[in-house]
Amino acid sequence: MGNKAIYQQKVKRMSDVGNGIIPDRVPVCGLMETYALAYSGTLLDDAAHSIKANVHGHAKIYKDIYYDAAYVPTLAHAWEVSEVLGSDVYFISGDGYTEQHKEYAPMVDEDYAALAADPIRFILDEFAPRKFSQFDGTNEEQRKAFISSLIPFMKFAGALVYGNIVFKNQDTPIVVGGAAEMPLDFIFDYLRGFRPTIGDLRRHKDEVKAATESLLDYSIDLTHMTNLMMGGMSGGLPWMVKNVVNGVILRNDFEFTSFPWIFNPCHIPPFISPQQFGEFYWPGYKAVAEHIHAHGGHLLTVLEGEWGDRLEYLNELPDHSVILIVENDDPKMVKERVPHQSIMAGLPLDVLREGTTAQCIDAAKKMVDECAPGGRFIFCTGNKVLLSPQDAKPENIRAVNEFVHGYGLYY
Repeated sequence: MGNKAIYQQKVKRMSDVGNGIIPDRVPVCGLMETYALAYSGTLLDDAAHSIKANVHGHAKIYKDIYYDAAYVPTLAHAWEVSEVLGSDVYFISGDGYTEQHKEYAPMVDEDYAALAADPIRFILDEFAPRKFSQFDGTNEEQRKAFISSLIPFMKFAGALVYGNIVFKNQDTPIVVGGAAEMPLDFIFDYLRGFRPTIGDLRRHKDEVKAATESLLDYSIDLTHMTNLMMGGMSGGLPWMVKNVVNGVILRNDFEFTSFPWIFNPCHIPPFISPQQFGEFYWPGYKAVAEHIHAHGGHLLTVLEGEWGDRLEYLNELPDHSVILIVENDDPKMVKERVPHQSIMAGLPLDVLREGTTAQCIDAAKKMVDECAPGGRFIFCTGNKVLLSPQDAKPENIRAVNEFVHGYGLYY
């Protein structure tokens, strides 16, 4: 069993940063997915088909190395659900550990009108049968396919519950308590893909705008449903019952967990111009972020790639509503240019992968010295999510985490 006082201390440390309060020390957060499986020697195929292998394969590194919080306690995607529905979008790399995925975006540009008219109907009637072969059949065949996916989905949800229990017993809170998919990212990630979406922003501007506006309700509903599934252990049973009745059945106000947070990777922004960002991406992002904040939650956003002048948009958001995970931008610069939000940042992966322990500690000291003053800073494993076993040396991660935990004292 875990130590309740230590667990709550770590939760408070993370929550304080999200709320703009200076904590007792700089928190250290894990930012890894299948790298954790490689560390524990758990093959991805085993984790994808066994709740125990999945959870304990992810938990070992957090037991061995100091962390104030973990990114996720399990695989982030429901592998078995995709398999039974006839999709091979996810696959395992040659090392046996790293998760990869294919781009499979079955929507054509003539579909924009149907998507804008009724996004849910389009997803159910058009998108799902094209993406999942088992849904491409008669009503009876679709019914059987849906039923066949229920047990794999329950295993996926069960792994999240079991993972929260195991990690809590290790005194490690989970930072991700739900997911947000911004409207334009949904088109980019799932419906149209990379090149078509980029082209659509020039050739089908009005259609894209109409679709993103229609998808906004879907994006908000997704945050509710995933917060219930992933944050339920933290919210507690009364919170879950209240939100199922009010937020899902009656469609009234939803109350987010204040911690853990709603995770959102911003995928398309690095590939579009600042003007296109403001025109097509920002309205949906701002609406989702403001909704989560207004209902008691926080958004944990990955600023993928370099954001540069796009950072200025973030100053339109309510104070302390978003925690920004910094990838390629300078963390000190981001913290200065967005002074009313908190940041999460770590060392470049090439430093963790190729540097000596001493070099990694020096780099971590520099980052803490630059980013920790005044609070609003979480140190994380690296500047990108760790996936491959080659992404970082475990001894460097251990040394850096222990150093930051000891050095990053406020009082």
